[in-house]
Amino acid sequence: MAKRPKRSSAPLADTVVPQCIVADVDRLARQCSEALKRALDSRGVFATKRERGSSISIYFTDGLKVQAKIRDAETRPVLPLPNTTTGWLHVAIDLNFVDRNQWRINHVSIGLLQGETSIEDKKSILRAEWQNHEKANDSGHAQPHWHVLGAAGIDDTQSPQFEEVVEVASTTQFDSFLAEPQPKVEPSKEFAHFHYAMVADWHATPSRGPCQTLDSEESLVSWLEGCVRYICHQLVHVASKSGATAAGAAV
Repeated sequence: MAKRPKRSSAPLADTVVPQCIVADVDRLARQCSEALKRALDSRGVFATKRERGSSISIYFTDGLKVQAKIRDAETRPVLPLPNTTTGWLHVAIDLNFVDRNQWRINHVSIGLLQGETSIEDKKSILRAEWQNHEKANDSGHAQPHWHVLGAAGIDDTQSPQFEEVVEVASTTQFDSFLAEPQPKVEPSKEFAHFHYAMVADWHATPSRGPCQTLDSEESLVSWLEGCVRYICHQLVHVASKSGATAAGAAV
């Protein structure tokens, strides 16, 4: 049997912010699985791990084992949202190797997706993230934060605008132009990089600002469960505003 490549240590001697150090990755995975099971009122949530050199990523799935393409077209497992057949959550926890049996929580992501079960190319709606930087000046982005990535339930085509009708009326058949769906104008993709602060105390004096530190496993598990519960709660709220069921709201 071939030997595994030796992991290189990443000592934290120069860090200036508290870190979330994990000694038992499997234990953390079980705790997060139970938290997601509670938040989604699911019968079963199971963790899977993928190793990449000196890092490990934890993903979560259920008995259906549905997949979706996440970023760079990498296929990862997703979890079904309650009361819908087209809404999914992609949950990922990324850890970096420190030394011996110690791992540092580097990044946590909760993505809301829309799409049919059999289709891996699902649409990203929004994402909650917490990047745990090693140094206080690594980034000015709010931690944790939201990214708004797309409008759920919107078709890829839209009715022509009046100006478009006038412009082409003289060069094409009017009836055929109205009948033909026009490509939807995509919003600026740059705004997908906007970090919407999730936790900020700007009302306080003095203020600590929008950057919080993830410094314990307990905090991670609590935030994960609370964030997923809030997403589910807001989907029900959106449904009540639209007059639809939870299954038809946003996803």
